[in-house]
Amino acid sequence: MPKTQSSPRAKPQNPYRVSTGKIRGLLAQPGQATLENISALQQTGMKKHGKAEVTTKKYDQVIAATRKWLTMSLGGKTAQGTKGKTKSSTTADEDSDSDSDDDDDDDFADGPEGPDSMAPDVGEPDYKPEDSTTDESFKFDAPEFKNALDDTPNEHSPKVLALYLVYKIFHQGKKIQTADTARAAWKRLWKFVDGDTFRGRWHYNTANSRWEGNPVDSSEVEDTMESIKNKCGKDDGERKHSLAMTEEFMERIFGWSDKVCPPSSYNSPSKTHEQKALKTKHLEFKAFASTAWTVWSRNFELVKLQEKDLSFGLQDPRALNAPYFELHLTNRKGWQKRINKTKKETDLRSGRYKICSQPDLPACDAYHWLPKWRQYLQDEVYERPLRPDDYIFPAIGANGVVQVGEHLSHDDVNKWIKEFAAGADLPQQNGTFSTHCFRRGSAQYRIMFAPIGRRWTLRQVRWWGGWAEGEHRDTLVKYLLDELYTYEDDYSGMLLPMQPAVHKSFLGEASVIAPATTEQLSLLYQSLSGDMRTMAGMMSSFVNSIVSLHNGPISSAPVAPEPSPSRQPYFPFNQSPIPGFFSPFPSAATRALVPIQLPTATGALVSIQLPGAPHPSPMPSSAGRPLPTPGLIVPDIPVLLPDGSRSLSRDSWRIVVQHWLTGDSTHGLYKPLKDWPKEHYTGVNKCFQMKRHNRMVIATEFITRHNSDDVSFLAAYPEANEGLSKLLAAVTAARRARGEVTPRK
Repeated sequence: MPKTQSSPRAKPQNPYRVSTGKIRGLLAQPGQATLENISALQQTGMKKHGKAEVTTKKYDQVIAATRKWLTMSLGGKTAQGTKGKTKSSTTADEDSDSDSDDDDDDDFADGPEGPDSMAPDVGEPDYKPEDSTTDESFKFDAPEFKNALDDTPNEHSPKVLALYLVYKIFHQGKKIQTADTARAAWKRLWKFVDGDTFRGRWHYNTANSRWEGNPVDSSEVEDTMESIKNKCGKDDGERKHSLAMTEEFMERIFGWSDKVCPPSSYNSPSKTHEQKALKTKHLEFKAFASTAWTVWSRNFELVKLQEKDLSFGLQDPRALNAPYFELHLTNRKGWQKRINKTKKETDLRSGRYKICSQPDLPACDAYHWLPKWRQYLQDEVYERPLRPDDYIFPAIGANGVVQVGEHLSHDDVNKWIKEFAAGADLPQQNGTFSTHCFRRGSAQYRIMFAPIGRRWTLRQVRWWGGWAEGEHRDTLVKYLLDELYTYEDDYSGMLLPMQPAVHKSFLGEASVIAPATTEQLSLLYQSLSGDMRTMAGMMSSFVNSIVSLHNGPISSAPVAPEPSPSRQPYFPFNQSPIPGFFSPFPSAATRALVPIQLPTATGALVSIQLPGAPHPSPMPSSAGRPLPTPGLIVPDIPVLLPDGSRSLSRDSWRIVVQHWLTGDSTHGLYKPLKDWPKEHYTGVNKCFQMKRHNRMVIATEFITRHNSDDVSFLAAYPEANEGLSKLLAAVTAARRARGEVTPRK
């Protein structure tokens, strides 16, 4: 087949990036199915379908980033590392050949690092050069050194790859998953280059006078990885996987949410922009959390759920026509590996979940919360029926406006989890709630904490969690038994008055049904006596206040003294001292006192305090900003592209020009910004004024001052390649120098 000439500026092609049109063309013409073509089809098929699409895409990005790092390093250039994470829908947990469910890979949570973050940066390394010795025998100016990361490796490839791993882990302080991803990407690229030539142990073949094997399997890389593992093990030795979001924690979070945003507001139209933004966030979080808890999804999997993945109004005749809706989780991590390993017809249903009502788990009932959120999206947010490609969990912009065509990012979800967990005052001493918190909490509930008779088998757990048979048994142990083992070996509360015998029965259940001892009854009596004395004192104060309304002020009756600390035991979280028992009266330390004022016969006011529950936080006042016109939106940049990735920083100014001249219907901008009437960005729509103005400044500079000439514009503003913020600052400075900007007084 004739080779096509590539342009001088074309990027090097990855050998396993294959055109589907090429394969289709070979199959469409049987007459051309020669042995050569079939052999080529075999190679391209293995490269294209050997890994899941998202994994292949991530490997491409890592390879490109590594090559850029080498080019910049040899050129003596430095670049600031990206401070924030590059937004991308490609997910972190596909970063290596392993399907580990550990949360240590949050470094890649929203996608692999882009080329800019792989470039050399100016920063303080973990290890200074004087802390180690340099291999003086190695020459970095060797002619072939610059080609070490080509598709065909050379003698310098192991050294360069090892240096890159050291740079990422020791200098930038990345986690070990970054090194694992780079190794997996390069190993896969090189092994497909020339049959079996670059597979196996890296060595020099004297007979053929060439290097063979895979550079990743060299002593240089392996020794470097050994030091990286030791370093990361020392720094990250503590347990890092996500805390489990238990059913009790879900109830506490939803209870706190109900105080901040009362459920009574869900069915009534919002009056202000602040009210709508608050209600949108709380409803979206409740729907997301309950659904993630129900289907055991990782956060980055569920954010991509679309309307086409849901089927409503279904009934199951095998379950007495019980109503349900079906959810198809198409972005489940490791699904390709599961299919490869099982190859069973039952797996045709993999990723499809029948969601029915769970009234006994109100905070985890996706059958209630997901349809409620979906209806709210249609009625108050979009004001139209959802389209098949609409995201169920859309992103919310900085101004509180829902972004059409954009889904929540992994970072957004993690911020919400931290905010809601902090609001509900959840304990987080031994970790944080992150990517796997809902998945881990629900898995533990189903196998350990559900009522007896309703706990699931390991086979059911494996299917619901998306694990293939026989795959990663240590993952199941980590999800389920680690928590149990830690609980049964936890003796941190030995100084507390009562400790359940957790090592003698499952989860200490024997303590619940065991008869009470004399010591336990004594502690219960002391606790109740203290509560009764406190209540007696409050009632005496209340009676005296009532009597004073008619008879004038009188001396108060003596109040029973509070028990001394030595006589009143302390029970954290207001729990009872004995498992299975509880005090009917909350302790004085945990009860809120509500001040009230009563009028006396002389007109004076008597202030007393009565016990009461804390008042919920009210919704934002109606004095806030009025709601903007429905349907108006200025999309955030970078935008989500059709292939699931985010637009690059260097393309942001072109998107601005597009928004100004033609609009962007894919992301909800149906009318170009230049054609917006004044009422679209003033008055109730003032929240769009600054974004429209900034884009007008950039677009008009390109169109008017540079006659829509890309070359002229980029020559005048090289900041355009670095993102909108720097470009806007440069354009504003140029306009100020020309006297087009009036300084504020």
